Amino acid sequence: MRPVLRPDVKTLYKTYGSYLEPLIKSFGPYCSYCESAEKLDVEHVVPKSKPQGAPLEVEWSNLLLGCARCNRDFKKAWNDGRGSYLWPDTDNTFQAFTYLPTGQVKVNTALKRSEQQTAHNLMTLVRLDDGLEPQPVLNTRRRSRFNMAEVMKKLFIAGALSLEELMAIVYSAPSWSVWMRVFEDVPAVRERLLNDDRFPGTNGSYFR
Repeated sequence: MRPVLRPDVKTLYKTYGSYLEPLIKSFGPYCSYCESAEKLDVEHVVPKSKPQGAPLEVEWSNLLLGCARCNRDFKKAWNDGRGSYLWPDTDNTFQAFTYLPTGQVKVNTALKRSEQQTAHNLMTLVRLDDGLEPQPVLNTRRRSRFNMAEVMKKLFIAGALSLEELMAIVYSAPSWSVWMRVFEDVPAVRERLLNDDRFPGTNGSYFR
C-alpha cells in the first residue's frame, strides 16, 4: 500500500465530491488501499455517517481516493475513526505489509506487536488480501503483476530494457507496491517509483 504525503490545498470546497480532482492531482488516479486504477470515489477516512466524521465531511485531511470495491463493498462505515488502524496518508503502509509472489498480502511480522495489530485491522477493513473470497480479484491481479515484474526485472538488469521502457510497462499495469517490492533492490527503479510524476505524492521519507 503506497504511503502518501498530503499536500496543502488552496481551494476549499463545500461538497466532498468536488475534491476528486485535487485528490487525483495529489496522489494519482489510484485507490489509496488496493492501488487499482478503476473508477474512484472520494473516500472518507473517518466515515461521514459517524458522529466523529460528520464535522469532517468536507475536511481535506479526512479524504482519500477509494475504488468502489474497497470503499463501498468492504470499508463502508465500519471504522469509527482513525485510531487502531494504519492509514496511507499518515503511516508507512508499504513496510507494514509483505507482498508475496502468490498475490497474497501478509502483515509484516518485523513490526512491533501493536503495529502488527493496526496493520491487520486495516487489511481486514478493506479486505486487502481477498484469497478467501469466491473471486479473489486482488490476489489474482497482484500475482499477475508480480510475475510480470519479475520478468521485467531480469530484462532490465540484463540491459535489454531501458528505464523509460520499463516505466511504460509499469504505467500500463499499475500496482505500485508490487513493482516496488520486486525492484526495491534496484536503485534506479526504486528512486523512479518514489519520484515519478505518474505516482504523485509518494512519501519517500520512509525509504531514506
